[in-house]
Amino acid sequence: MIFVLLGAACRDVATPPSATAAEVSTEAETWSPEKADLLFVSNRDGNSEIYILRGSSSEWVNLTRDPAGDNWPEWSPDGRRIAFQSRRTGNLDIWVMNADGSDPVRLTDDPEHDYLPSWSPDGERITFTSWRSEPGDAERANHIYVMNADGSDPHRLFPESPDTSAGVVSSSDGSFFVATRKIGEQGSDVFLVEPDGEIRARLTDDEASNGAPALSPDGSRIAFYAETEAGSELVLVNLDGSGRRSLATGRRSWYPRWSPDGKWLVYTAAKPGGDDADLDVLAIPVDGGEPLLLAGGPNRESEGRWSPQP
Repeated sequence: MIFVLLGAACRDVATPPSATAAEVSTEAETWSPEKADLLFVSNRDGNSEIYILRGSSSEWVNLTRDPAGDNWPEWSPDGRRIAFQSRRTGNLDIWVMNADGSDPVRLTDDPEHDYLPSWSPDGERITFTSWRSEPGDAERANHIYVMNADGSDPHRLFPESPDTSAGVVSSSDGSFFVATRKIGEQGSDVFLVEPDGEIRARLTDDEASNGAPALSPDGSRIAFYAETEAGSELVLVNLDGSGRRSLATGRRSWYPRWSPDGKWLVYTAAKPGGDDADLDVLAIPVDGGEPLLLAGGPNRESEGRWSPQP
C-alpha cells in the first residue's frame, strides 16, 4: 500500500534556544485517501453488499451480509451510523445501521420505492427520494422527502418533483440544498434550492445528464458528473457556477464524494475498455493529478464514500 504525506505539523517541545524550527518539528501525517475508512458497494459475494475498507487494513469487511441487494451507503456526520437503501422487503427502503454493520433498522415502510438517503449536517434528519403518492397528486412522480433520523415524520421536502431519480444534499447551515432537476425534454441540471423548493440558482444549462452533486466541506465548490453520448466525466464548479473544469476524463465516471479535507474526490469509474457494469472505486486530487485505485478487481465495485471523520 502506498502512503501519501500531504503535510506536516509542529508541536510544543522543550528545546534548547539554539535549536531551529526544522530540528524541533515533528512531522505528522495528514489525511490520506489510502489511510481513510472507505465505504463502497461490491457484488463479489454474489449480490450487492456494502463493504468497509479500513485505512489500517487491506481487508474488505462485508457490513450487510444479506441475500437482498444493499447499496448507496451514506455516513452520518459523526461517522457512527450508515444509512443505505435495501431490497430486503421486496422494494427499496431506507435503512440505517451502526458503522460496524450491527443493529440494522428499517426506517421507511411504504409500498413505493424509497431510496438515495442523505443526512442533514446535524445528523438529525435524512432526506430521500420516493415514488409514494400524496392526496392531490395529478400524476405519479418521484419527490424528495425528509424524515427524522429514527424514521418518524416523513414528509415532502419540496412540492415539485425533480423529474429525475436523484437525491439532494444540504448546505452546512441548512439554508439551501444542492439538487438536480430535469427541465425540458433532455438532460438534467444542477440547482441551488431554497428549503421551500424555490430555485436560488441554476448552475448548469446544457443537454447533459448532470447528477449526484456533492458540496465541498467548506461549501465553496460542487462536484458532480456530466453524462452525454460521448461519455461521462466529473465536473467541478464554484458555488456561483463559475470556474467550471473537468476531472477524471479518461474513463466513464460517476458519483463523486469529497474527502474531509476537501482535497480529493472518491468516485465510481468504468474499467478502461469495459462496459458500465465493470466498475472500480478511484480517488483523484481536485487540484489535478493521477487517479488512485482504491477498490477494484474482477467484480463490480462502486459508490465509494470516505468516513467524514479524519
